[in-house]
Amino acid sequence: MQTSNHLLLSLAPHDYDALAREMRPMTFRTGEVLYEPQDPVDWIYFPEQGLISLLSVMLSVMLSGTAVETAVVGNEGGVGFLEVAGAGVTFSRALVQIDLLALRVPAAAYNAAFDASPSLRQQVSSHVELLLAESRQMLACQSYHSHEQRLAWWLLECQDRTGGAPRLALKQDFLAAMLGIQRSTVSHVAGALKADGLIDYTRGEIHILDRARLERRSCECCLRDHGALSEADRDPSADGLGRRLSRLRRPCADRTAARRACRSKAPWRGHHAGRRPAVRLHRRPLRAIRRG
Repeated sequence: MQTSNHLLLSLAPHDYDALAREMRPMTFRTGEVLYEPQDPVDWIYFPEQGLISLLSVMLSVMLSGTAVETAVVGNEGGVGFLEVAGAGVTFSRALVQIDLLALRVPAAAYNAAFDASPSLRQQVSSHVELLLAESRQMLACQSYHSHEQRLAWWLLECQDRTGGAPRLALKQDFLAAMLGIQRSTVSHVAGALKADGLIDYTRGEIHILDRARLERRSCECCLRDHGALSEADRDPSADGLGRRLSRLRRPCADRTAARRACRSKAPWRGHHAGRRPAVRLHRRPLRAIRRG
């Protein structure tokens, strides 16, 4: 069975064949729910096309039913394979945001393949690392970046995870949940991007007109800020997880190098290497007191 899912493509051939025997292609329409919180995980979904949104649902009386997106999953990963290895229940709502074609595997068959496949365990570990890194980046993004920057970033992310198509079937409700803002704010921010010719949108659909300029309007969280897509990035047979992790690590490496460069040029380096001005300022008065 052929696949365009990056996680499945990264498996060793014999491990993929063992899992493929249990796979069945399934289609779902926008708005269908794959899992609700506390549902038992009976199936694992590996998207081929489309987009799945993972939503945290508020249960308090004041916010009952309100949902905020915490992750999106496209053809780079899957849904359910983390939970089935633990408690066996999901704690998020898995909602189809863009018409979905996915390969579905029974949880029992997946667990058997996971136990027998070193390459599957390795790739799942890489995917967990990716999800944690992106979740932490998302928290920082919500605190420090503007609504416009975040919307630009998420549109680029959705495009990347759905195969690069310029048209995205995204409704305002989804964008509001994705950014944690009101629909009226989404209209205002999207209108500004439309007025500048970066996107066009009609009811339920967004068309990315100028990706390069949209990248420049997005925040530093956009992984594509660190270089345009190479041919290897566009090759669905390449290891997408490894490339995304390397791009996530690159900003950290750049910041570390910048800090080291600043330290090497600091005025207290040289004769007083390693001694900062605060130390010298405190020692001079003490010497004066001792002489007195």
